[in-house]
Amino acid sequence: MHGFLTGLEEIADQPPRHMLLLYSGGVDGTYLLQRLQSLGVRVTALHLRIGDRESSATAAAHARQFGASFIDVDVTDQFFDVFAPAAVHADAVYQDQFPVGSTLTRPLMARTAVRVAREHGCEVIGHTATYMQNSSIRLSGSIAALAPEIGVAAPFLGSDLPREAKLAALAEAGISFPEGIHSVDANPWARVIECGSLESPENRLDESVFRWTRDVEDAPAEPAELLLTFRRGLPVALDEAPIAFGDLVERLNLLAGEHGVGRSSGLEDTPFGVKNHEVREAPAATVIIKAHQVMANAVFTAQEHAVRGAIAREWTTTVVQGGWFSHLGESLARCLADLDRPLEGSVRLRLHRGAVTVLSVNSRNGLYYTRFGETFHASMSDYSYTPWLSLATLPSRLRRFGAPR
Repeated sequence: MHGFLTGLEEIADQPPRHMLLLYSGGVDGTYLLQRLQSLGVRVTALHLRIGDRESSATAAAHARQFGASFIDVDVTDQFFDVFAPAAVHADAVYQDQFPVGSTLTRPLMARTAVRVAREHGCEVIGHTATYMQNSSIRLSGSIAALAPEIGVAAPFLGSDLPREAKLAALAEAGISFPEGIHSVDANPWARVIECGSLESPENRLDESVFRWTRDVEDAPAEPAELLLTFRRGLPVALDEAPIAFGDLVERLNLLAGEHGVGRSSGLEDTPFGVKNHEVREAPAATVIIKAHQVMANAVFTAQEHAVRGAIAREWTTTVVQGGWFSHLGESLARCLADLDRPLEGSVRLRLHRGAVTVLSVNSRNGLYYTRFGETFHASMSDYSYTPWLSLATLPSRLRRFGAPR
């Protein structure tokens, strides 16, 4: 049976012998390190980098200050090889509002944590997600699916401490955080900002929290155009020059962000029925998903498009709710990648002051009638339309005829 510790008091009552803590270097993790040191728990702090090629000296220093050993792992290549492509295949925009962000990184973090925990003999993996964050089930569910023998410590599920209290406790230890009251979770696909005035959607959005995207009023007056080329549903070239997926995301984050593309603010459902305010920016993801949607619409039949849309929504909801490594999640992901096989061609887009406009689409597998030229019109001239109209309208005509007057 998988063991869960879901409060600081539970950890104090049942202190683990050796905990692997997923540690980003932020407020919550650093505060937990402080508490674990006071309890005499041996801690290995695992710092994972996704898109940031240099280790965090600050995170390492904070971990060691509180007696934890520090391990740094760069998982950027795995992110771009497996996790971000799955989001493209699914056009993964949660609840039709914003591209998913931590949904992609949490299962990767869990998979890496399980491997490192086994290597170092840790019987518990800890994380700092709260009950207001879907990341709690993403991490806990992924760890449970991958390693039934390893326990999970999620103390801030049951111990709800104000961020201000954590900052004050750390300040007494000589540690401060430049982001202050805001909590930021960033990976190359999305940057999510929470806490402070952003907690309530009733507050006017504080646009000073954005870093990747310009305000549309400050964006360039001249638009930018780009050409994205797809193969098997994934982008492989920018302006006809082959490019690695990770390099493309980096380029588009800069270009689209410069033109104010990719900001979003909305409410996300949580496991307990209430909604959490989400503020994020995802310039590259916004552009790539838009282009992928256009290519899919050009190539798929109406039935394929409808079925794929239903599967994509189900996969997105499943992985948001922690089911990346579930049988359903993995099966749906394989299906989406397989459905995308005929998606080949190019989409030209214009970026201008927050807007993404489709200028053209070209695919050798496209079903738009202009691809077939005069032969299509000639074949349609031989078509007998009367039987088609009779059959297509039969139910309505029969029901209308038989309806009571």
